[in-house]
Amino acid sequence: MDHKLGYHLWATDKLLDHLDSLEDSVFHAEIQSVFPSIERTLYHQYEVDALWFSRLRKQERPLEVDRFSTASECKKYFQKLHREIAEWEYEGGDILYQTSDGEAFENATEEILYHIVNHGTYHRGNISAMLWQLGEKGVSTDYIYYVREKEERENES
Repeated sequence: MDHKLGYHLWATDKLLDHLDSLEDSVFHAEIQSVFPSIERTLYHQYEVDALWFSRLRKQERPLEVDRFSTASECKKYFQKLHREIAEWEYEGGDILYQTSDGEAFENATEEILYHIVNHGTYHRGNISAMLWQLGEKGVSTDYIYYVREKEERENES
């Protein structure tokens, strides 16, 4: 799997594990931010990840849900999407696609991967700030922690 993509999945999973350990009221609490709740922020990330990966695979992937009732449910949907992403075979090259507004674009696979990772990092940061505003601790999803954890796993095997 592409290293950047591996980081994106790891960081999202780490955040979802943390959110799943908190009260569901935190997940749905209304807050002044980019999105009105952690649930809405994660739904947006799920929706966008699914959209970009369908473009990379050149396959339609209809969304199975339009809200998450709990952090645990959210985690299950992301896990399913992440399994599909992990099975995806990276081929590189350019991707032709249409935006949601119908405008045609062409980008290199690498550019799209950077966009996906950057978008996820941005919204994980939003969620960290939201947690802080709600009096909860966040979880560190810094890239360097991913690298260290990955190296530890590789050294153990």
